[in-house]
Amino acid sequence: MMSNILMTVPAYFDGIRIQLDAQLDLAPNTRLLVTILQEDISHLALVQEAMKQSEAAFAHVWDNEEDEVYDQL
Repeated sequence: MMSNILMTVPAYFDGIRIQLDAQLDLAPNTRLLVTILQEDISHLALVQEAMKQSEAAFAHVWDNEEDEVYDQL
């Protein structure tokens, strides 16, 4: 049983099926999200793109008027 709501597992497509790179005990009909990665993209580029996509969410959390009171401490 997975303890996290979301888990990332490396996988690959063998031409017929998606093969997970990790041994998981999944129940039948377990819902999955599949992200297709470009073949030529590096791990560093993936991290940088994920960080770029997260900027707006972090700005919303960290840059708000309610937290301005802490700037005076």
